[in-house]
Amino acid sequence: MTTGGEIQNYGPVLFYYDLYPEKIESIGKVKKVITKRGTFALKEAVMEDGEREWFTHVIQRLSEIGFHQVVPLYPTKYGDYTVKQGSKVYYLMPWFPSSGERRGAYQDEVLIDHIARIHALTVKEQDFSPEVAEHSLQYLMGRWESRQYEMERFTEMAEQRTYMSPFELTYLSHFHQTMRMAEDAKRSLNNWYEGCKREKRYRSVLCHGKVSRSHLLYSQTGEGHLFNFEKAVLDTPVRDLAMYFRKAAHKSSWNRDDGLSMLRQYEKQFPLVYEERELLISYLSFPEPIFNAVDAYQNNSKLSQIEMVHVLESRLSAMKRIRDFCEHLSRFPLAGEQNPADPNIHNKDGHI
Repeated sequence: MTTGGEIQNYGPVLFYYDLYPEKIESIGKVKKVITKRGTFALKEAVMEDGEREWFTHVIQRLSEIGFHQVVPLYPTKYGDYTVKQGSKVYYLMPWFPSSGERRGAYQDEVLIDHIARIHALTVKEQDFSPEVAEHSLQYLMGRWESRQYEMERFTEMAEQRTYMSPFELTYLSHFHQTMRMAEDAKRSLNNWYEGCKREKRYRSVLCHGKVSRSHLLYSQTGEGHLFNFEKAVLDTPVRDLAMYFRKAAHKSSWNRDDGLSMLRQYEKQFPLVYEERELLISYLSFPEPIFNAVDAYQNNSKLSQIEMVHVLESRLSAMKRIRDFCEHLSRFPLAGEQNPADPNIHNKDGHI
């Protein structure tokens, strides 16, 4: 519903596009802007100046290297692709119809296919550095062990109570299983490190950074387009995959076969190598979502005890599905080795 205040708030931003809104509807952080010139989507974000430049570069570069399934940005009348107003940044896109009628596996297939294509188009073999690999191992291992220690302290304090809360009872009944997940994650991380040392390789790709069905829209022709590249970054392809599988596992209907099916879909275009497979298992296996639920409980979450128990149980169930998936993933045959990247898609500094 449009209010005079909304038009007044966003009028200064839309001025840069010579747009005069007749109606504005709020849909999350996106504003549906209806004008005489058509309907547009105005996205709100928080980005520093350097992040704004990188964001614009990513969108333009993807088009240059042949990936056109991105929701395009409209330039302002001054040629800029973002507008800064106070602490917020805005950018304008065409309005795409709702994708609500496209559900389930179809959306996941399109999403995974697009992510795999971006990874394949932007992959770069990095110069392998044993020192960098060891630093990464030690940093993550230290962080995980610190988190385990925090959870052990929480367990000790809960066990000392005469009457434990429902949340504490639920957590303690799964404590040993949760710690085993953490140990599995560390073991796979060591496998990643040993594999990197043995093969002397490391690949980076352009990661979307916020892989989600909600960031996939469909044009009137039915073609899926990605948006929200605000957190895009050059990193291991595992970054995007781990985010996707972790979110997928929170659906109660999801199972390991769904996960393996999506991995096959992904590897049709971008096969993972051994080290990346181990890193994916490592990222997924570490029970950070469970630990985060404990953090929220300790920090006096606004949720009730029963609601906090439901959050914890949901995350425990998701991690159980993840563990089942990872056990089968470790035995899942590698699709093959990826050929070296085409050097022509990177600039002289090795960036996309």
